Amino acid sequence: MSLLGNVAAPAIDPRPPKETAMLTEKANAICLLEVLKEYSDAEHILPMREIIAKMQSLYGIKIDRRTVYGAVALLIELGYDVSLYEDNGVGYYLRDRELEPSEVLLLTDAVYSFPFIPARQTEQLVQKLQKQLSVHQRKKYRHLTVARQGRKTGNRQVFWNIEQLDEAITRKKKVTLDYLHYGYDKRQHPTATYTLSPYEMVYTNEHYYLICVPDHDPHTRLYRIDRMADIRILDEPRSETPAQKQEAQDAIYAFVGAPERVVLHCDRAVLDDVLDRFGTGIQVFERDEQTFTAVLTTPPRGVHFWALQYLSFVEVAEPAWLRDEIMESIARNQYTNRKNG
Repeated sequence: MSLLGNVAAPAIDPRPPKETAMLTEKANAICLLEVLKEYSDAEHILPMREIIAKMQSLYGIKIDRRTVYGAVALLIELGYDVSLYEDNGVGYYLRDRELEPSEVLLLTDAVYSFPFIPARQTEQLVQKLQKQLSVHQRKKYRHLTVARQGRKTGNRQVFWNIEQLDEAITRKKKVTLDYLHYGYDKRQHPTATYTLSPYEMVYTNEHYYLICVPDHDPHTRLYRIDRMADIRILDEPRSETPAQKQEAQDAIYAFVGAPERVVLHCDRAVLDDVLDRFGTGIQVFERDEQTFTAVLTTPPRGVHFWALQYLSFVEVAEPAWLRDEIMESIARNQYTNRKNG
């Protein structure tokens, strides 16, 4: 009979001591990496004493200098670029990050600009991007405010919609969904339920669209993905004929227009705007000191809406049909009609 009676024996870690030590070493390295990511950069180098203090305060880990040396060595072995005391004479910092501060700012600006990303998810994405910077870098770039007045979709399911549609396209299955429209209460409401055969997703005119063939219409259509809700993948193969793939490609051109030669007569004041919009690969000819001609090959539909914003500075010369359409748009303008009336 045991002298300990019914007293339970102490738990024994079944793993060999070397394996346990290795796991502890990896845990220390992971925690150290987080400390370096959050609190260090080239302008804020962490001395050894500060690293030890942060490991204790943040993670409750009591370590000594030797443990820090081992964790740093493991991070370097794993490919992280850590600047050492021997390099800078002060301490340690993470030299190479996945994204540079300028790249984080660029992506942050893009996220705020995309109208198809709902406001709440915009803030979540920006927070994730900000995590790529140290706490000091986040403070440094705080004065660079991104304009947030752009329109944002009220549909919070956009990313989930894209995932569902991508899976349906991969599996070549039909989907059923509710399609939303705005009411006078400025909220989106389901107005119809569609069953669609999805083919492709495209991004154009600042929105994602689904190229698909509806069950109720034999022709290829485009639907705004941010106006979809409650997408369900059906266990039914999508409608697919050899002609439909070509028709799907034609649908893109039908929406944005096939590229055509466009000639613009412009005021010199909007040269920057023209080059920003259409790129430096276009042809530009000076007409006189005040005007120039731009020749480009692009989908005319996009030029139509852009030119309407620059009526005082831009005149569409070719093609003639586009010029006529713009003239009709001006004639239909409610403010012009009211003024003339």
